[in-house]
Amino acid sequence: MTAIQIFRGYVRFVAVGAVATAGIFGIVKSIRIVAGSFAVAARTFRAGETASGERTDRDITVMTVLLGVIVSAIAVGALLGTLSSAPAVILIGVALAVVFSFFFTSVAANAIATTARNPVSGMTMLTIIISSIVLLRFGLSGTTGMFFVMALAGMVCTALSVSGQTITDFKVGYWLGSTPAAQQKVKFLGVLAASVAVGLTIVMLARVFQFGDAVPGDPRVVLPSPQASIMKALVEGFMSRQPVAYLLFGAGAAIAVSMEMLGVPALIFALGMYLPLELNTPALVGGFLAHLVSKRDATARERGVVIASGLMAGGALGGVFGAACRLIPGYTEAWIQTPFYANELVSQCVSGVMFLGLCAYLWFSSVRRQKENAA
Repeated sequence: MTAIQIFRGYVRFVAVGAVATAGIFGIVKSIRIVAGSFAVAARTFRAGETASGERTDRDITVMTVLLGVIVSAIAVGALLGTLSSAPAVILIGVALAVVFSFFFTSVAANAIATTARNPVSGMTMLTIIISSIVLLRFGLSGTTGMFFVMALAGMVCTALSVSGQTITDFKVGYWLGSTPAAQQKVKFLGVLAASVAVGLTIVMLARVFQFGDAVPGDPRVVLPSPQASIMKALVEGFMSRQPVAYLLFGAGAAIAVSMEMLGVPALIFALGMYLPLELNTPALVGGFLAHLVSKRDATARERGVVIASGLMAGGALGGVFGAACRLIPGYTEAWIQTPFYANELVSQCVSGVMFLGLCAYLWFSSVRRQKENAA
């Protein structure tokens, strides 16, 4: 086996167990916050008040939240009803979706606030594992079970993604003087717009690429999709009643427990195990840059974060643009290939130089304000 095969076949399953266990630790740690939120909501409900004197405490009303949960649960039940006609299975599915979404979003929000990285994939995989084990007890398996579990996982994954983005929005709103209630109302419109955009993007990618593994006779380029591939392997393994790598999951759980006992953030360590090196390496370099910039000037780090955010958004838009180009009749890779693309040595050297130049740009752009203030 190659290093990549070992990573995908073994290490990633260990990492899934570590991420899942770290997520459980996160849920336990956030119980006090969740309980406090319930207490605040109960007091507000009894007093009939919709907002407190503090700007940061002005949220939408508790009744609106409860009504939204009820309507969403009914919609989830209607969707799951198209996949299974058993009432018990539908009720279990709705309960799993609501419980996972409620508790996992607090973990995702805490992760995005402390590490700026949302463990969406790991939490979604934990959803797949637990949901598959539970639904197998109720006789759901095969292709129907796969669709059922992936529907649940998709709902929870969406909730995790929205929660992480919402935390970031609240932070920006706090800086700009907004209230949570105003942002929450607009957030519904944002979710609708994002759903349309994401749906169209997925359809476009499906027309241009193959996901995961190459299908014989299909000329389309393969999009690796490592997270989606491991989720597919998990749900197929459970719902086809194939042997499951419980030992690897347990090894990951033991690592997460060890990290917690050592005082090391288990979630950050688990994410480092889970993500491939091509993603971890630039993140590691960015971490070193952030540390050095912060030591030089605290305000410079904020400037670096803004620049890095623009680079991340540009990279995502570039990927979508590249997929759209493939829909043009007669399009070939030769349209955008650089002259040295076919030369491995030259292309790697040029890429390395450009990466170092990007790091230098981040450094000098971040510390420029300090020099301007000193002048």
